[in-house]
Amino acid sequence: MDVQAKIITQFIRDLSFENPQGPMTFRAQNEKPEIKANIDVKATNQKDTNVFEIELNINVAAIQNEKNVYLIDLKYVGIFEIENLTDDIREPYLLVECPRLIFPFARRIIYDLHADGGLPPLLLDPVNFAKLYQQKKDVKDESINCLLYTSPSPRDVEESRMASWA
Repeated sequence: MDVQAKIITQFIRDLSFENPQGPMTFRAQNEKPEIKANIDVKATNQKDTNVFEIELNINVAAIQNEKNVYLIDLKYVGIFEIENLTDDIREPYLLVECPRLIFPFARRIIYDLHADGGLPPLLLDPVNFAKLYQQKKDVKDESINCLLYTSPSPRDVEESRMASWA
């Protein structure tokens, strides 16, 4: 059977924007700042369910003359209900396909924030999540093992809480 995924909801978990000098930074300098963007993906699910939380962590920093011009940190989350997800494709599906579906929304948030901060337009390049996943797997980055996490089910939490009262 084919994997069937449905986005239940998506939201901003955390957002930080530092722009201490506003647009004045760009008017005073002729050289453009160096813009660095980093992205990471995390996936978790409730034990014994087919509901998964995918979190994109996006960091964008502009540096000019060795000084930070601005900084954007965004944690954007999509909650997915996924049917027919087998163990052999679980990790790549959660760390490649799901982030691919929600990245355009996070990209738009950063674009709007950039513009609302009085800065020139910034449209992040599309991300090849398959390549990002493969690079992490190739270097055997320990974080790849931490990206998939099964949180305890509400029943397990309740049983643990009840045991601590006994």
